[in-house]
Amino acid sequence: MAINDLELVRRVDPALLEDYRLARNYCLDVPTHALVHLRSVAYKLVEILASCVEIKFKSKNLYDRVEVLNRARAIDVRLARKLHKLREGGNKGAHPEKYRLSQEQLVDLAKRSVELTAAVLAESYHTLKAAPCPDWAFEPLDQVAGRELCYRAVMEEDPEAQYLVGISLKAKGLMQRERELSFAMANDSADINTEASQRRLSQAGDWFERASDNHAGARFEYGVALIHGYGGQDDPALGETLVQQAAESGLAEAQALLGYFYLSSSTAFDRDLSKAQHYLLLAAEQDQAEAMANLGVLYHHHLRDADKALSYTRQAAQAGYPVAQYHLALMLEQHKEPDAAMEWLQQAAEQNYPDAMAALARHLLDGERLTPDPARASALYRKAIRYAGLPEAMFEFSLAIFDNEVPDADPVEGAALLQAAYHYAGSRELREAIEQLSPTLVAALESGAGSADRQERLQLARRRFDEHGLPLPFESR
Repeated sequence: MAINDLELVRRVDPALLEDYRLARNYCLDVPTHALVHLRSVAYKLVEILASCVEIKFKSKNLYDRVEVLNRARAIDVRLARKLHKLREGGNKGAHPEKYRLSQEQLVDLAKRSVELTAAVLAESYHTLKAAPCPDWAFEPLDQVAGRELCYRAVMEEDPEAQYLVGISLKAKGLMQRERELSFAMANDSADINTEASQRRLSQAGDWFERASDNHAGARFEYGVALIHGYGGQDDPALGETLVQQAAESGLAEAQALLGYFYLSSSTAFDRDLSKAQHYLLLAAEQDQAEAMANLGVLYHHHLRDADKALSYTRQAAQAGYPVAQYHLALMLEQHKEPDAAMEWLQQAAEQNYPDAMAALARHLLDGERLTPDPARASALYRKAIRYAGLPEAMFEFSLAIFDNEVPDADPVEGAALLQAAYHYAGSRELREAIEQLSPTLVAALESGAGSADRQERLQLARRRFDEHGLPLPFESR
């Protein structure tokens, strides 16, 4: 008779069971938490595999450890790739906001990762036990654990349950906020209705506050809520103090954020590069990808150590962190390694990092190092703009539309993008560039010829500019 996946995990090593069980339990309701626990399973499994062949690691970085086992032939390439997938999934769970994944996508990723983890353990069984893997079957997931979680949070005042309920609400609230911002931008509105997301974020903040006295993760999240004003609570100084307390308790995410405060200065903390380095290194030792990326920034821009900057940025990029992948692409470009730079740029774009998508669109439009692909460039520009605004990308894409460099160039879309770029421009240089080119583009609209339908589109586009050919301000609605 076949055993189920939980029994399989127990037989492989009981030390893996708790993380795996929690991942299964929260896969459908708190997928980010499930992904982090599965990454922990992968980390522990790698340590167990290393002990079987008497390998001692020099690095705490999971990527490095998997590669050491792979080079030593302790695992094969297929198993190494699967472990890297679990590592990358854990990073997405720890930083969902950086990967632009919807709640549905996170749930799907968590479900696939649970099944992948069980398969990885089955593959490792013979190596660890010197015996064939027993017949086993994956037991279907259910949402009973989600209902139990809510009961424990409300009726038992369980800090862990309250923290997880808060995490679930925060993830949904931030995704709702992104949709609200995209809707306002798409409708040329200066007013942004954030009531729905604010309600969820407020609920998340309430749960974090309730658990904060007895849970380091909740204390950290409550601090973040106060810093960003989620739910109307706005107290950056107190929020940063709570982050510091969580960091001192050893929480990697808090150490990474406190290190960032010292790197860039904040409400409660002045810039202190020595302390920034201290806390970022503590977090990086726990394989915290954002800390590695910021160590890259610290060594590149402040401590002027190019080798360490490249090393830490590469580690964060290899961990699957899209911000670091984009920064690594820029560094490799400076090091005259254009092929490697392009590979990392494309990886960051594939993970929906807006700056990378816009940069890749530029290459595809210009045909620089890549075969020209205006249709794909157009799709990437639209996606980058939808996710993050990016006034520079709006300006570039609007020019491509006006110059008919992309398929189905619509003057109304081009005019709307140019107007939005002017409205959201964060630099004087961009505003001046738009002011310089806009009258010429409007003159082309006024002199354009074509069918009656084309003339109507040109007139609609012209209405977005004043009599001097400059973009009109957005209306409040």
